[in-house]
Amino acid sequence: MRIINKFYNLIFSKLNTIRYYIKEKILYTIVKKKSFEILKIDRPLISIIMPTYNRCKILAEIGLPTVLNQTYKNFELIIVSDGSTDNTEAEVKKFNDKRIKFYKIVRKKRYPSNLNNHWACHSVVPTNFGLKKISGNWISHIDDDDIWTEDHLEKLLNFAIQNSYEFVSSSHIEIRNKEKIIKDYSKNKPSIGAHQTWLYTANLSFFERNINCWRRNWNRIHDVDVQDRMTKVGLNFGYLNEVTYTAKPRPGENEIGIKAMKSNEKFYEDKYKFE
Repeated sequence: MRIINKFYNLIFSKLNTIRYYIKEKILYTIVKKKSFEILKIDRPLISIIMPTYNRCKILAEIGLPTVLNQTYKNFELIIVSDGSTDNTEAEVKKFNDKRIKFYKIVRKKRYPSNLNNHWACHSVVPTNFGLKKISGNWISHIDDDDIWTEDHLEKLLNFAIQNSYEFVSSSHIEIRNKEKIIKDYSKNKPSIGAHQTWLYTANLSFFERNINCWRRNWNRIHDVDVQDRMTKVGLNFGYLNEVTYTAKPRPGENEIGIKAMKSNEKFYEDKYKFE
């Protein structure tokens, strides 16, 4: 049965990749000119999508302040609570900022529950929901525990407009076991930074996250998957070789990402398991 499932997932993923390519290539051809129109807009509205799940303290102390303290003020912050059962909504309301739009969606089983699958696609559904709620000219993404520099949006937006890029990203800092590492993607082809540094024109909102990326044995992480699809379609990428984002361990942890989850497997398995 395991071999049959593996073969099924392989075929499913190959066909899904073809489906995405055909769909997105056609849509991009149709909307490509819109990117240049957006680049001409003065003081455009940026739609920031932030998924969250049962981390109200981190959201209130890290995620919300790092967005609300941006030097560029013309944005909407779309917070999508993925069925949170803690005080997330109450904490958000305390900020009393009209730029915040809060949504709560129902969380249900979407894939086989294990740490690798959760890491690959736990935020896919709230992110896709957020993409459907945007009203801005540009799109940006951030998680509730991420830290942007105060000029993150301003720098990336100016860089995109000055160089006529429809998609820009930047370098970032990772802190692991108290050591800082600068992640520089400038020599990659194409040069694309972490998804928390992405800023792209809103006509590209059809690039949804793939809820079936857990089935793959390549590009399993949803942001890597959509990055690969964007590259194949032929987006105009720009890379700002400056640090505008920091990924640091959550309180009580020494690692980030999947390593943080695997260092405390029982906690994260319980946290993300589907009811």
